[in-house]
Amino acid sequence: MKQLKKYKHFLMRLLNLVLIVGVCFAYHNIATIRAEKEAKIAAENSGSGLWKDGTYEGSGQGFGGQIVVSVTIKNGSIDDIQIKEAKNEDSAYFNNAKKIIDTMKQKQTADVDVASGATYSSKGIIAAVRNALKEAS
Repeated sequence: MKQLKKYKHFLMRLLNLVLIVGVCFAYHNIATIRAEKEAKIAAENSGSGLWKDGTYEGSGQGFGGQIVVSVTIKNGSIDDIQIKEAKNEDSAYFNNAKKIIDTMKQKQTADVDVASGATYSSKGIIAAVRNALKEAS
């Protein structure tokens, strides 16, 4: 009887160990896949200096509708970003959102934070610039 209790105790510990190792293995796999996806996204959005020179248009959904931008690439880098169209955007929010353009030019990427208080307009500008940069790739 005493032998059976020791055997059950050993099996329970072994089962716990197997479960812990299994959970760690699953977590490691999930974390690896996520890191690979994030690295791919970062590579797509990074200012790699590999863009083709020229002027490219892109559009994105803002607060009031479509936002269209023109992105000028010079020497493989973002040289200028101009808003071409943003018909239904609220001017107060949109003026705040346009501040992210300088950040994008400085960081050479569309992977920037939205402007506080102008989230939807900022997201529209970011999406439009990303779409233009895809054309320049």
